[in-house]
Amino acid sequence: MKKSCLGPLSLGLVALALGCSSNDGSQPPATSNGDTSVAGTSNMGGGTGTTSGLQPPLPVVENPDHEQLLSAATPELRRNKRLVYDFWRTLVEARDTEATRPLLAPNYIQHDPNIDTGSAAVLAFFAQFGDKVPVQERVQAKLVALVAERDFVVIAWVDEHTDPRPYATTFFDMFRIENGVLAEHWDHGLLATGETPQAYVPPTANLNQEAALASSDPRLSANKRLVHEMWRTLLDAQLVDEAPRFIAPGYAQHSPIVNTGRDGLVAFLKQFAQPSEIQPTIPNFVQIVAEGDLVVISTVSTENDANGTPYSTTWFDLFRVDGSLLVEHWDPATIE
Repeated sequence: MKKSCLGPLSLGLVALALGCSSNDGSQPPATSNGDTSVAGTSNMGGGTGTTSGLQPPLPVVENPDHEQLLSAATPELRRNKRLVYDFWRTLVEARDTEATRPLLAPNYIQHDPNIDTGSAAVLAFFAQFGDKVPVQERVQAKLVALVAERDFVVIAWVDEHTDPRPYATTFFDMFRIENGVLAEHWDHGLLATGETPQAYVPPTANLNQEAALASSDPRLSANKRLVHEMWRTLLDAQLVDEAPRFIAPGYAQHSPIVNTGRDGLVAFLKQFAQPSEIQPTIPNFVQIVAEGDLVVISTVSTENDANGTPYSTTWFDLFRVDGSLLVEHWDPATIE
């Protein structure tokens, strides 16, 4: 969840790996003739090297087919998606706290540093933005994806910015459902300038990565393991020359700080690469969620508050898989 009080992403080395850990309900590939313009520049605030012939990243676009987004392979996953969708309509957009209360576990665990943990706190957080308004039948946010697996649902939406120029990135919220209600929430919440964290529960690394990678569906298991191996190889070990094993030549890039295509990603990563040995696990791993041809991976990200004290939030990357290659990518990176 994100409101105007949340600040911009501090890039740092997180940009190295599109959010790497060192710090079917699928979507059609996005296409555009628009220019989000990082090709040919080299600064960290939106540059991806000076290699000629690179093309700028593709804009983030919405999927307007909400019925398709809400579809899923099982009734339980459909109910979980609908629960998150209804929460969004009712609280995030309409600020109807009483209607939302039954959707939340009393001990709702909050990992956004802007909000105290507990169900009462998240209700109060949205109530501060004004009186309730009528709940709409359809979520008004520009949704990119809804990805559900096991007891997790990730909602991704178009996050539009005007500074330093108009562009869009992708914001993510991840929920855990327990006994038919929302029990836990992660997002890339950042503190506004001058703020310090609320009484939230900082996200922590999930040490059982094998359990997260497991699936009774061979396709989902293979897709998750492809992303997991790519991450450990390209992003953590920084073996950039291995990119053709994982990344399709026409890789559609929606991160606003990286040029599109495999060549654009390779050029970006090579600016910072310091190759090392591949490790069996991903540091700061939180969760991996897959549905259809989509895979969302989340990791703990560290920022500094107004006092220079580190605090934790959650980073997300969304990938689309085609066969044995990654063909499309979204993340919450912003331009500084």
